[in-house]
Amino acid sequence: MSASTIIPIHAANTAAHQDHDGCSACLDSAAGPVCRSDMATPCITPALQGPAEELQRVMQALDQALAVRTDGGLGASGLIHSLRLDDGEVELMLTVAPRCGGARLADSAFQALRRLLPDTDIYVRHAC
Repeated sequence: MSASTIIPIHAANTAAHQDHDGCSACLDSAAGPVCRSDMATPCITPALQGPAEELQRVMQALDQALAVRTDGGLGASGLIHSLRLDDGEVELMLTVAPRCGGARLADSAFQALRRLLPDTDIYVRHAC
């Protein structure tokens, strides 16, 4: 019988995630990693670019869509890294990673934007 070699697997940017002010990684808990979106942990104040009235309308729609996905504990402002509204185009960057709850939050945000802005190119990305 030959001896086995155990190769530990670590996250590539663990130090960068620990020093980051945003939600770039899951939180640690006694039960294992927990997505910040599930813990209702705010990240940063979002960077908003575009017409003020339109931004307000879009943020209200996102707040409703994303608050439902986080059981009302955290609205859109805590999950949005940036929102840019241009003529015919919207770019939304979420603070949560695409794994865990981030994928469902991105889908909820996309569906809300699609309902609100039907003739607009919509890009939903993750900041991490």
